[in-house]
Amino acid sequence: MHFIFSDEVVLLFDFWSVHSPTGMALSVLVILLLAVLYESIKVGKARLLHQALMNLSIPTSQQLIEEADQDSSSSDSLP
Repeated sequence: MHFIFSDEVVLLFDFWSVHSPTGMALSVLVILLLAVLYESIKVGKARLLHQALMNLSIPTSQQLIEEADQDSSSSDSLP
């Protein structure tokens, strides 16, 4: 890793060459927008997964509670 103080650089790929300060500013803006898009997709995916788990876990958690209650009541009756 090193720093380059020039306005003519290649960013990420060979075809993405920058030859002016305006091009550098636009490239930074494009990378920023790609990062925001990527993070918003991750958040959307997490929300969808959370909603799916909440829809599926309600009956499952109730069954687990009922099973735990039955197990604890049966263990109390044993000596």
